[in-house]
Amino acid sequence: SEAEKGKSKGVKRLVLREDFRLAHDKTRFLLERGEEHPKLQEIIRLVRDEKKNSKSPKTIIFTQFRETASLISKNINKLSGINSKVFIGQANKEGGGLNQKEQKEIIDNFSNGETNVLCATCIAEEGLDIPEVDSVIFYEPVSSAIRSIQRRGRTARLSKGKLIILITKGTKDEFAYYTSRAREKKMEKSIKEIKEELNKNYSKEKKVSQESLF
Repeated sequence: SEAEKGKSKGVKRLVLREDFRLAHDKTRFLLERGEEHPKLQEIIRLVRDEKKNSKSPKTIIFTQFRETASLISKNINKLSGINSKVFIGQANKEGGGLNQKEQKEIIDNFSNGETNVLCATCIAEEGLDIPEVDSVIFYEPVSSAIRSIQRRGRTARLSKGKLIILITKGTKDEFAYYTSRAREKKMEKSIKEIKEELNKNYSKEKKVSQESLF
């Protein structure tokens, strides 16, 4: 559509590539057959197991796209004892978002246990009063260390709670995961160095202060 109208040269060049056409045709073929990504079945299994192992589990499933969140929610709602809601941001140009009242209602229902699974986009990462949960599932990894930390922070206690990251081998999932881990380690190193420097300066100032008393 966009390429046909000539609005984007980048998109136009992309759709002319042979590998893109091949990927497009394969994807369309799989969709026509009703095939879904293997991650969807894994999500269903994980949610089912979580329900078996806990009387009142609370889970947040993070995904990048609203359409994926809706697809996951639709499928896991078929499971016994699961009441899932899609939690996304406010409406964009294409529509389909939630207003603040709807967001609050979903969060309230999640807090009181009426809803036990949220299928969320990045809106649930920060800035909203979402209760701590028992497990967090990344449908796909994110390359941002900060976003990854924010998502993990939704678990009540990582030592007891669960963090599950779904990674498809041989895809950009692997790159995103290892990039995020490398950035986290770099961040941790920087924080450690800053703390050491602050402690060092504090010790010097304390020593000078004590000497001035005599």
